[in-house]
This record gives sequence, C-alpha cells and structure tokens, in this order.
Amino acid sequence: MVDVSYIRHDTKDNKEEALVTSPYLNYSPEVLPRRPEPEYIFLEGAGSKKRGRFEMCFIEIGAWYTVGATIGTARGLHHGMKIVARDKQTRTYNRTQLINNVLKHGGGVSNRFGTIFVYYSIFGIILEETRGDKYDIYNSIIAGTSAGLLYKSTSGLRNCGIGGLIGFGLTMMYNLISSKFTVIEKLKKTAIHPENR
Repeated sequence: MVDVSYIRHDTKDNKEEALVTSPYLNYSPEVLPRRPEPEYIFLEGAGSKKRGRFEMCFIEIGAWYTVGATIGTARGLHHGMKIVARDKQTRTYNRTQLINNVLKHGGGVSNRFGTIFVYYSIFGIILEETRGDKYDIYNSIIAGTSAGLLYKSTSGLRNCGIGGLIGFGLTMMYNLISSKFTVIEKLKKTAIHPENR
C-alpha cells in the first residue's frame, strides 16, 4: 500500500519536488507543513544522566509500600501465631486467623508507608520547583519534616509535633549516611585520580 505524496523529478540544475495527491488518503499534501528533519517525541529528562525528582518519586513510593507490606506481613504472621498458640482450635480456625492477621497488618502498614512517602514526594517536588531544580539535603529534610507533620496533623498538636520530629530525624539520618558515602567516594576519586579534582 503506497501513499507517496512526493515525486522527485531530476532537472539539469537541481532536483525539484512535485506534489501528487495521494489516491489512498484522498488529501493534498500541500495542506500539511513540510519539514525536512524527522520529528520525535522525547521523554522528560531524556538525554540527562540522572532521573528527575518526579520520575524517582514513583519508584520510592512503590519501594516503601513494598517494605511496609513486608513488615506488616511479618508482624501479622507473628501476631496470628500467638493467637493460634493461645486458642488451640481446629486447623480451619488457625488458618483463618493467620490469613486475617497477615492481610490486616500487611495492608495497614503498607498503606501507612505509602501515604507518608506520597506526602514526602509531593513536598519534595514542590520544594524542587520553587527553589529552581535544586535537589539537595535541605529539600529532603524539609520534605520529611513536612510529611511527618501532615501525616499526624489530625491527631492533635502534640502528635503532629512528634510526627514532624520523627520525619526530621529519619531524613537527617538518611542524609548523613548518604552524604558520608558521597564524601568517601569523592575522597577515593581524589586519592586515585588527583587530576580530576
């Protein structure tokens, strides 16, 4: 199936292009703009060596949701085993108790972790946009503190403050550990390749 819109005619001086109406699509190619270069659709951040904050937030949320589900499942299994050992009922009852506890605790903890990291990601993206594409320690600490405050905001002022302190402490710990590794990597590069300072 050919829908050739352009036919080339060679002349003495140069090549001319004559437009021909396509018999299959029934349109004149003069209507469409002609561009010599091909057009491509690029993803956000294409060509850059690292992903943007918006792309990374989906990975972080999914990863922490999975971590929460794993912790909740282990907690539910432990709690269900305690109930089974205490009640000493039939197999069907024991199985039901285990399944109920695993699903209840696994879902609850994973939803908590997922919600907190959605808040963290939203605050991180807002801070990055307002500060001009800067991804640094301050954005992370402010986003973690704000996420803790927002998550516990419905539990009263005291719990809200505790949530903010927990968020601040966790993000500070993460940034201290990650910046420690960054400093060690820079020292190694400087020691091994001193010309790349």
